[in-house]
Amino acid sequence: MTRIATFFLRRVGASLLTLLSLIAITFVVYWALPSTPATFLYDPQHLTQAEVVKVNHLFGLDRPKIVQYGDYLWHLAHGDFGHSWNGSVLVDNSRVTQPPINPALFQEVRVTLSIILGGAALVVLLAIPLGALAGTRVGSLRDRVISTGTLIGICTHPMVLGLILATEFGAAHLGWLPSGGYCTIGTSRADPCHGAGQWALHLVLPWITFALLFLALYTRMIRASVADTLHEDYVRTARAKGAREMRVLRSHVLPTASLRVLTMVGMEVGTAIGICIYIESAFGIYGLGRSAVYTMGGAISSIDLPFTLAIVTTITLIVIVGNLVVDLLYAILDPRAGRETARGQTKTLVGGVF
Repeated sequence: MTRIATFFLRRVGASLLTLLSLIAITFVVYWALPSTPATFLYDPQHLTQAEVVKVNHLFGLDRPKIVQYGDYLWHLAHGDFGHSWNGSVLVDNSRVTQPPINPALFQEVRVTLSIILGGAALVVLLAIPLGALAGTRVGSLRDRVISTGTLIGICTHPMVLGLILATEFGAAHLGWLPSGGYCTIGTSRADPCHGAGQWALHLVLPWITFALLFLALYTRMIRASVADTLHEDYVRTARAKGAREMRVLRSHVLPTASLRVLTMVGMEVGTAIGICIYIESAFGIYGLGRSAVYTMGGAISSIDLPFTLAIVTTITLIVIVGNLVVDLLYAILDPRAGRETARGQTKTLVGGVF
C-alpha cells in the first residue's frame, strides 16, 4: 500500500506542476491577444480608445499582470472560474455587471463527460469481444472481417458519421432515435425531455458515433495483445493443466490486454474531448467542445478571454484527473508500475499494434 501511495503522490505532484505551467502559458497568450471587453459593450466598428481604457479599468485589466494572475489562482483554488465578458452590462458608465462562468461551464462539462463516458463504455463492451475473437484466429476470415469492419468508422470524419447516423436513425428516415438535442436528468416531469430514460435515449447516437471512431484502435490493440499473450508460457501451462480455452482467455489473456487498454484510455482523454467538438455539432448538443469554438471567436465578434481561460483550465483538469485515475488503477493492477517501468513498456507495445 505504501508503494501505491508513494507512486500516486508523485504523480499528483507532477500533475499540479503541469496544471500550473499550462495556466501560466495560457495567461501569457491571454495578455498577448488583441481583445478587450469593450467590444462586448460597444459597437466594435465605432470603438474609441477612451472607451477601451475606461472599460479595461472597470474590468480590472489595468492592474499589474502578476496581480491579475495571483487573483485568478486564488479564485480558482476556491472553485471560482470568474466572470464572462460576453453578456456583461455597463451600468451608469461607472459600474459593470458580469455573468458568472461557473453555472454555464459546469453544465457544458456534464454534457461532454456524458458523451465521453458513455461512448468509452460502449467502446470497451464492443472492442474486448471483437478483439478477442480476431486475436484467437489471426489471419482467418473472421479476423479479416472484424479488422475491415472496424476500420470503416475510423476512416470516416466524425461530423460526417454523426450526420449519417442522425439522418438514417432519426426523424428524417427510420425515426427510431432522437436525431439531436440533450435532455437533463433532473428536469421537471412536466418537461417532455426529462429523466434518465430520455437522457440516455438522446445520447445513444452520440455514443455510437464516439464508439465507432475509437473502435478500430482498441479492437486491433486487443487483437495484437491476445495474439501475443496466447504464446506465453503461463498460458501453455494453464492449457496443460486442462483449463478450457474460454477460461484461459478470460483468466489469463484478457487481463493482460486490459492493462494495455487502460494505458491507451489515459492517453486518449484529450483526443476524446477534441472529437466531441464534431459530435456535439452533428447532433446539436451544446457542450464543452462547441462552447470552446464559440468562445474563441467562432460565433462572436471578439474572443471572450475569461471563458477561454476557464475552458482551457477545465480541459487540462479533465485530462490530468483522467490520467491520475489511470495511473492509480495501473499501480494497483501492475506491481511494476511503482518502479515506473511497466507503463513505458506497455506504451512501446501499443505503438506497435498497427
